[in-house]
Order: sequence, then C-alpha cells, then structure tokens
Amino acid sequence: MIKKRGSFSLKIIVLGSGSCVPSHKRYPASYFFYPFNSNENWLVDIGEGALFRLSEAGLSYKEIDRIFVSHTHPDHIGALVSLLLALNYTPGFKREKPLYIYGPEDVGEYLQMHLKFAPYLKSSFPMEFIPVLPDHKMEIKNCLLETKKMKHFNPTLGYRWDFGRCAVVYGADGGFSKTLIQLAYDADFLILESSYPAEKPVTGHLTTKEAGEIAREARAKRLMLTHFYPEVAEMDVGDIKKEVKLSGYEGEIIAAKDLMTLQV
Repeated sequence: MIKKRGSFSLKIIVLGSGSCVPSHKRYPASYFFYPFNSNENWLVDIGEGALFRLSEAGLSYKEIDRIFVSHTHPDHIGALVSLLLALNYTPGFKREKPLYIYGPEDVGEYLQMHLKFAPYLKSSFPMEFIPVLPDHKMEIKNCLLETKKMKHFNPTLGYRWDFGRCAVVYGADGGFSKTLIQLAYDADFLILESSYPAEKPVTGHLTTKEAGEIAREARAKRLMLTHFYPEVAEMDVGDIKKEVKLSGYEGEIIAAKDLMTLQV
C-alpha cells in the first residue's frame, strides 16, 4: 500500500482524533501504522468510522494485517465488527491471509459475544485473537511490543513498539500515572489523549497540560495530542500548544487531525 521508506521507521495516518462525541471533523480513535521493516498494515484502535477514513486516505481495509485494541469502549473498538463483516462479504473478494487482533482479555470476550449472536461473522480466513496482559513483552514482525495498564474505567492497555531505530508509544485512554510515564520513557514519538482543557481535569482522562507533564517526565522527543473532546477540539492549535507548554515540555508538539500523515 505504501512503499516509500527513506530514513523513517514508520508511517502513521490519523484516522480518528476525536472522542465518543460525534463529529464529522473528528472521528473516534483510530490510527493506521505502516512499519517499513515489516511491510504490513496495522490499525491501532478501530473506533466508529475508521473504515471510512481508511478509504478517504486511499487505503484498503482488505489489506489490514494486525489490529491493536486498547479497550472495549465503542469509540475505540466500534468498527471491528464492521471490518469482519466487510472482509467476509465483499463481493468478488476472498481473503486468505490471517488477521491478528491484540488486546486485553475482554476484547476477546467482545469478539466471542458478537460471534455468538452473529455467527455469520465467523471468518472464512484465519483470524486469531492474541490476549495481551499488562507488563507484557513480545516480538512482532521485527519490533518489540511492550504493554502497560492505563488508569481508565475498564481494562485498558497502553502500547509501546520498539522498531530498533525508534520507539512509538500509544497511551490510549487514561489519567495521569507513573506507569504511563514508564511506558513512554525516551519515546521518539508519543501519542497521548488530550481530552480536556488544562483547567478542567476529568477522572480517567488527560488534560492538555497533563499530557505535557507526562511527555516532559518521560523525556519524549515528539508528542502528538489526540482524542479531543469538544472544548479542546474547538480551540486554536496555538492555544492547545500553549496549554501543553504550561507543563514545561520543550519537545515538538503536534495537534492531531483526521487524515494527518506523519513519518517517524
């Protein structure tokens, strides 16, 4: 799908930079990863609308190899069943390569529940759910995956991928925690939610300033803010960055927007 490599390890396309609050400008959480050393296509979370944004980006749902799900809130997993339906029932298309899905154990329960009530979703191709526990490490296609438990309302994983030349961290949803700082330590590219303004903290989520504090303490080189609820989504990018800088973070700050493309 994407062949240009250059000096980069990973291409990222933001498919959804929003939250559970519906917005035509910002779909719920989802990110397309293309690791150049694996020649695979990954999704990191798959909130509602992810397949439509994938199409808008000129990419194909037919070629997804792996999906990393952080937790079972609909704005992070809502399009997974739609993907299975499309992979099984697109006219003239027969998938043969396997699909690997990673996530907390209740992501597996989520899948089994849908397969029970919609048995037609059972794949005609190999599909494997790989349960991932907190503080887990595994090798996946030339990279090392590490996970930590996030401070959220239900079992939620943060992910760290070490590609050798760079480390990329996804904090998913969760409040301020030392565990997240540990996961993000010395990351080259850190993706953090920034759900609420600095002066309006909410349990289980991060504010703009808190995201900056985590990035500062973790010594992350680049910070991408995402998962914006309306108050932050409606702010000017400059104002969002000012709130992050209240934390003392001095690295590069990026405010995500849907269909933004980055190379790491």
